[in-house]
Amino acid sequence: MNIKVFRIDDRLIHGQIVTKWIKEADNAKRILIIDDKAAKDKTLQMILKIAVPGGIELVIKTKKEGITYLAADKTDINTLLLMRNPVEANEFMNMGFMISQINLGNISNSKSITGRKKILDYIYVENTDVEALREIMKKGIDIAVKAIPEEKTKDIRTLIKGL
Repeated sequence: MNIKVFRIDDRLIHGQIVTKWIKEADNAKRILIIDDKAAKDKTLQMILKIAVPGGIELVIKTKKEGITYLAADKTDINTLLLMRNPVEANEFMNMGFMISQINLGNISNSKSITGRKKILDYIYVENTDVEALREIMKKGIDIAVKAIPEEKTKDIRTLIKGL
């Protein structure tokens, strides 16, 4: 498969994914969600499937299943890869998945043990998120911060400096 866009977005599938990011992923015909929670939650899977436009395949895997799935898939289907947060993305890369760029989209201001810090109107991070983003960059992966494809990319290093 051809992973055209790898996006971190805690909402997974929503309006911007359907109207903007599928097109940005060279009109992806597959959405691959790597998310342990979604892969084990049949109700969440049903909700996500309803949100996917017709003609687009939805595949939901755990991180472990995702590594195996990606290794076995030899198709050339343009794919939009979605993960929920930087920590999960970094763990997935530590399992062997690599890509040159990740789009950092939305991380909502949900409850957390340590408290979240606002870096943009649509991105709130915990210390673990910041650590994971730094680890991802150490792997040589570019992190493009933007909510929609048309938006100018923001510099992640500047956004997390001092956190």
